[in-house]
Amino acid sequence: MKASNFQLRSSRLPWLESWLLPPGFPVAMNSSYFLGGQGLSTLKFRVRCSQLQLSTNSVHNKKEKEKYSCFDQSTSYLHVQCLRDFPTEKLSGEVVVVRLDSSLILGHLGPCTSSLERALLTIKYLCKARAKVAIATSWDTILQYDNPVTESVASFAGEVANCKDFSQKLASGAMIFVNDSFSLSHKILASTVGITCFCYASLAGFHFEEELMKLIKITDSTRRPYIAIIGGSNFLRKAPALQTLTCLCDGLFFVGKLSFQIMNGFGMTVPSQFIERNAVKEVLQIIQVARDRNIPIYYPTDLWCLKNGDSEISGVINSTGQLAGWTPADIGPSTLEKISSIITSYKKILWIGPTNYGLTEKNSVGGTQLGEILESASSDGCDVILVGDAACKAVKRKTDSSPQYTEFQKSTVVWEFLKGRILPGIAALDKCYPYRIPWSTVFCEPTLPLVVDIGSGNGLFLFQMAKSCESSNFLGFEMNEKLVIRCLQGMASDEKRNLYFVSTNATSTFRSIVSSYPGRLTLVTIQCPNPDFNKEQNRWRMVRRMLIEAIVDLLHTNGQVYLQSDVESVLLVMKEQFLSYSKGQLVTDGDGGNCIDNPFGVVSDWERHVLARGAPMYRAMLKKM
Repeated sequence: MKASNFQLRSSRLPWLESWLLPPGFPVAMNSSYFLGGQGLSTLKFRVRCSQLQLSTNSVHNKKEKEKYSCFDQSTSYLHVQCLRDFPTEKLSGEVVVVRLDSSLILGHLGPCTSSLERALLTIKYLCKARAKVAIATSWDTILQYDNPVTESVASFAGEVANCKDFSQKLASGAMIFVNDSFSLSHKILASTVGITCFCYASLAGFHFEEELMKLIKITDSTRRPYIAIIGGSNFLRKAPALQTLTCLCDGLFFVGKLSFQIMNGFGMTVPSQFIERNAVKEVLQIIQVARDRNIPIYYPTDLWCLKNGDSEISGVINSTGQLAGWTPADIGPSTLEKISSIITSYKKILWIGPTNYGLTEKNSVGGTQLGEILESASSDGCDVILVGDAACKAVKRKTDSSPQYTEFQKSTVVWEFLKGRILPGIAALDKCYPYRIPWSTVFCEPTLPLVVDIGSGNGLFLFQMAKSCESSNFLGFEMNEKLVIRCLQGMASDEKRNLYFVSTNATSTFRSIVSSYPGRLTLVTIQCPNPDFNKEQNRWRMVRRMLIEAIVDLLHTNGQVYLQSDVESVLLVMKEQFLSYSKGQLVTDGDGGNCIDNPFGVVSDWERHVLARGAPMYRAMLKKM
């Protein structure tokens, strides 16, 4: 049997052990920021580039290529599969469950907002694609009638508990899940997380996609100088997020109760009842980081206060003055003048948290005036990001025709994101690869037939294949980034440039990566996957419908799929799934047996171990008609 017209020079090649680096080999790790700018180390938004101590040209070419191959896994979860990029023909006739944020509908009884338009666009898009749409959401009580035809998912105990049985019931009959409820991303719910285990594709809707892009914009520091106006209370709970902003921004202005903690950290006199004793250490750490980065920290110079016992009497008191008998209500006029003069030097402003000191909204005079200041800054071309209900309302109070802002009505998702925590609602969705790989850079001849090995491991199989068949390009997908880095180090001195490795979960990123390749995809190999990955209940099993459909769609006519395992049941399951989900486009190539000979004359590392102990290997070759 021949595979994709490969002409191998020899069936036995010397093992390429030399590329495996010995322990202690000196490797310099170079980090460049994934989203640009300085100060993102806390969130670890970095592209990891491995650099060998080679000649100048080799190092330059290697760094240029590797930045598309490895990226920090701690942030890869932010790159999700979106509905707009999913093949529309695969939506037709399918039952699609859409998790809708009902607050977008029930919270906007006036003019239609852009957020509501995007949420409705998701529904319209699916209907136009002839999908069968089922909506899951938490309906407000105003929509509950005497004989309701809908039920709120929030009324079920299994929703908050992320119950497996309840998740399965939500997904009953559905093959595709679309999440358009971004405001719940920080929660682990059956309708946003658990349900993804029972759908073959989990995608972000149009509203979710837009909100995610806005979230990433907060940590994008390409527009500088960048200042954060931070309000609210509970310094200790927000300390990780405040550390992030201190490392990210070029200036900080603390208002609200948080400002008292900063003033106390600077050694100023602050009434004891306003000091968080358990947060002193965290306050001093942030002050020290700001000093190390040489960025300013500002705080109020005066406060609007209410007379104790008579809230009708108000006055303006110096923030360092005697507050006995008075209760702080909001920032004062001098502070607002200071903010107005400061922000003229900044190109980007983040306002997160209220300016007041925990009193009622009617006392938020300073917040209203701050909104007017930021509206003026936005009109002058400054990027303004508003986080929280107080910030959004303060700006909108003046006029409905105000400039465009980046807004988050609910601040919890943003705070959790800034703390560096993984947001479960985002992590549960299928992933896409964050880069469009420049094929002309990674391959010498980017139009040659392409061979993809999924789960390339230590790369020995592809190293031998690339050496034996120079008329094709070879691409390895491997989730273990350390193995990918070692493979890239091993090919650093190879001038042929017909071999490349990518650290990714190919199950969900195969289509987004391979679809841009300018040549033909002629062969895909999946060899010896861990049998545990193929259990039905395992969400991240390697061979899933999404991967199979992507392979079949992109595979060239007469292209082949090579499956191999030392566990016969695993091979049979893989083979059955490929034949089933290919919908007649794949057929067995050859006699259809499961014990065919290796068609390449090149064996993988695990295959070598299996054969060495006298155990059989089970193989199948499929062909696209």
